[in-house]
Formats: sequence, structure tokens, C-alpha cells
Amino acid sequence: MTTETRTDVSRINDYDVVVVGSGGGGLVGALRAAERGRKVLVLEKAASCGGTTALSGAGLWAPANLHEQTAGQQDDLATALTYLSHTVGDRTPVSMQEAFLAAAAETIAWLETKNVRFSYMTGYPDYHPSEPGGLLTGRAITPKALRRSFTDTLQHEVQPVLPMGHGGPPITDPGPEGPHWGGQSLIAQLLAALALEGAEVWTSTPFTDLLVEGDRVLGVTARRNGIEVEIAAPAGVLLGCGGFDHNPAMRKQWQDPLLESGAWSLGVPGNTGDGIAAGIRLGAATDLLEDCWWAPGFVRPDGSPSFLLWERAAPTGIIVDQNGRRWVNEGTPYNTFGHLMLAARDEGIPCIPSWYVFDQHALDTYGFAGLRPGDDASNWVSSGALVQADSLAELASVIGASALVETAQRWNALAEKGVDEDFGRGDEGSYERQLLWVFQRYPGIAPAHRWPNPSLAPLSQGPFYAGRVVLSDLGTKGGLVCDEHGRVTRPDGSTIPGLYACGNTMASMMGHAYPGPGACITPAMAFAWLAADAMVSA
Repeated sequence: MTTETRTDVSRINDYDVVVVGSGGGGLVGALRAAERGRKVLVLEKAASCGGTTALSGAGLWAPANLHEQTAGQQDDLATALTYLSHTVGDRTPVSMQEAFLAAAAETIAWLETKNVRFSYMTGYPDYHPSEPGGLLTGRAITPKALRRSFTDTLQHEVQPVLPMGHGGPPITDPGPEGPHWGGQSLIAQLLAALALEGAEVWTSTPFTDLLVEGDRVLGVTARRNGIEVEIAAPAGVLLGCGGFDHNPAMRKQWQDPLLESGAWSLGVPGNTGDGIAAGIRLGAATDLLEDCWWAPGFVRPDGSPSFLLWERAAPTGIIVDQNGRRWVNEGTPYNTFGHLMLAARDEGIPCIPSWYVFDQHALDTYGFAGLRPGDDASNWVSSGALVQADSLAELASVIGASALVETAQRWNALAEKGVDEDFGRGDEGSYERQLLWVFQRYPGIAPAHRWPNPSLAPLSQGPFYAGRVVLSDLGTKGGLVCDEHGRVTRPDGSTIPGLYACGNTMASMMGHAYPGPGACITPAMAFAWLAADAMVSA
């Protein structure tokens, strides 16, 4: 940390608030502070804005929000708190859970007044709908799609979206002229609103440290056009610059050795823990550093990881360990899937990586990881991303999964019966069955299914395929411990004056849980909103 003003760097005293990071949380905090009369500067390390938020589908989980209520969904904060008590539990303070619930829906309503528009995701379930307070038809909302021409009016570029197939159903890629949706839309709308409030955004400007005087944070240091600058922030600094997804040293220190490189992470490359490290140097408390927002992944031909979301809800195939045995309900919510994968590995099951096994009928009907229904998979096979064989016995031999044929025979019998007696996939009222219903409403997805259970289909039509399933993440989950106003705290519970955090720079109030779509982005936005109010009121 920088403890005194240096004479060999430029000093900038033009701003009240500095926000580090331009993801959903950082931009909401900046917008709120600017609306309330503070002069705000946003620093972004990358050349474009949005961070990992821009890569996401940007589903948001804000119980009792106005769009949910307008759609007729019955919900209230007490019911949502009951749900959190059975998912998050006591891993994080109830006061933090209550602060999130009180702020989330209000943040969404406030953003609507700033022309940031959302719509209800009809039927998109909570991730644990059978728990008390859970809703099978869901609470999720999503940013409204934007015309591409909208971004032509922006002063800054939005972080380019991942190729289709890195998460979500195999809908047709809209191409360069198609609409912005999900995280692209959210970031674009926030940038437009921020410009109207007069806040500034500096891209290609990495944050390097905090400026402190005594025990108070008074600004930051950053590198601007190759020159180190000191930027005063007398009202406060909000750190919203992501986790340490791509910092091997930090992952080695706190996480499973298997994940040290971060090669399987879906977070943007700039997430190297800069804000977390700065807070630690200042004596901040940390929590949940061993955890991530887990997601099963598939390594594509170009070596990049793909988020397996839709594929596991559709009746496309089965996931088996290296011996060819099923070990999990394939449709398990993605964060839970990651925890189960680690637990199974610790019990001696060779499941990292696992194999996703499917047949030609599945590929032709549903696609896989960016391959559209009916696409030619030969390039994926030649690259080694997929293994192809004419029979299940041959496939088992090639991948060394001796039990695969027996497992497939068992699976086929269960599909014919319509009941997964082994792991409960596709049970009536289950998360994955509801999710399948939602995805089947997307263009290009065939809902026709002649088997008794829409979530179960036999492996019967060759050739057969296998792809490796690795443990990916959407970002690290641990960070700086904060209070109900987003103020960074020390181990004794005292706050560090002038320092605030949100998003994956902040230790998640969701603990080890992931209650619903947007359980990562929505708290980032809500606590950034609370932090901005705290700065203004300080």
C-alpha cells in the first residue's frame, strides 16, 4: 500500500469516488454515487468494459422484484430469507443475507428509473426449488435485449462476448448485426446511464494500490498511458475488480492444487486478484478463498473452456467417471455439481476429468457445447476435443472406460422406464426438468420427445461421442469480508475507513451456496448500491 504522496508521479484531485472495475457491481456503484452528486471515476484494466459480467447470461436473482410481481409470481422477502436459511445457512451472517434481500429488488427498481431495463425469466427455477422458500417457477430476471446500434452511441467498448456454446442452449448465433443480450446488454445499458450522469471511465488503466493516510483509504494508484498516477478519492474507493481466477500464485496458496493454473476458469483474464491483494496488505479480513462459483466445463478444440449448462438439462447423454460409471445426476445445478465433483474425487472416484457420453441422435437434435443440431463434428474429433466411435464398446475401449457398456445398458433401461432410479434425474418437479421446459422454448430447440421422461433418452444411435468434463469456474468466490454497507472490515470486525468492495473482490454473502441464477452478479450490484449510499452518507 502507498502510505505517502510521492513527488515523482502525477497527482489527480478531480474526483470524489474511485471505482476499480467495470463489471455489473462496479458500474452500479459508480452510477449510484454519481446520481447522488459525487464526481466519479471508474478504472478498468482491460481495453473494454464489463469484465466477466459481460460474458454471462446476466440472469439476476432479486426476490420480490417488480418484474416478478408484475408477472404474477407470489413472493416476498420473508419467503426468500427462509430459502436462504436452507441454502446459504449460517455460513454467512444473517444480517448480510437480510441486507442483500432488502437492497436487491430496490436496486432493480432504481435501475429502471435510469433506463436500465429488465424482464422476467418466465419459469426459470431457483436452483434448489425443493427447499423451503424455493420457487420452481423462479424469481429470475434478465436484461432486455438491445439493438447492436445502441452500442454505437457508447463512449467505451463492451468486453466481447464468448462464442456461442460457452454456456446456454444451442440457439442460433445472432452474428455481428444481431441483438446484444445478457451481460452484453446489462453493461451497455449501465455505461449509457453512467455517461448521462457525467461519470468518467478510464479503460486500459490498471489499478496498482491503495493510497492511505493513517488508517484511512484516500485514493488509489494506477498506471495510465504507461505513467503511474495517484488519484484522490476522499469519499471512498470501491473495489469491484473481480476475483483471482487467473492468478496461479493466489490459487496455489488457497485452492485445490488441481485448479492452480486457472486454465479451466471462465472468468476474464484480467481477474488476477489485484483488489483482494491490496485489501490484504491493508489488514482486511478474508473468507471463502478456497471456494469458487463452480461450473462443469468442456475443453473446446481451441483449448478454451466451455460452460456445460444446457447440455446437462437436455436428454443428450450421461456423465461417467474414468471407469465409465455414472456418479452424479447430470442435471445438478452447476455450482452444486462442482462441489459434488470435488467430494467424489476426495472419496476416490476418478471423476476429474469425467466423460460426457452421447450419441448421434443427441448431436443431431440438441447439439453440444457450441455445435449446433446437425453440425459436422469431424473437426472436433480430429482435434481430440471429442472422441468418436462406431459402437459403445469401441468408445469404451478408446477412452479406457471399462464399465461404460454396462452403464449405458442400465441407462437405456431407465430411459425406457422413464425413471432414473440411480440419481433421480428428471424427477417430476425437479430443477433440471423445469429448466428443460424453459430451454425448449428457445428457437432452434426441438421439444419433441417420444420417451416417457423428457429428461431421459437412451444411447442407441451411433456413432457415439465422448468429451472430457473438467471442473471449471465462473470466478473465485472468496475475497474481502464486508459489512452490510459494503465496507471492508478487519478481523476484529472494525471497518477500514474509505474502503468498500463488491462482486468477487468481496467474500460472497452466499457462502458456499448458489441459490439461483444471478446469485453472483446480483449481490455485486446490491452491495455496490449500498456502498455508494454509505460513501455519500459518511
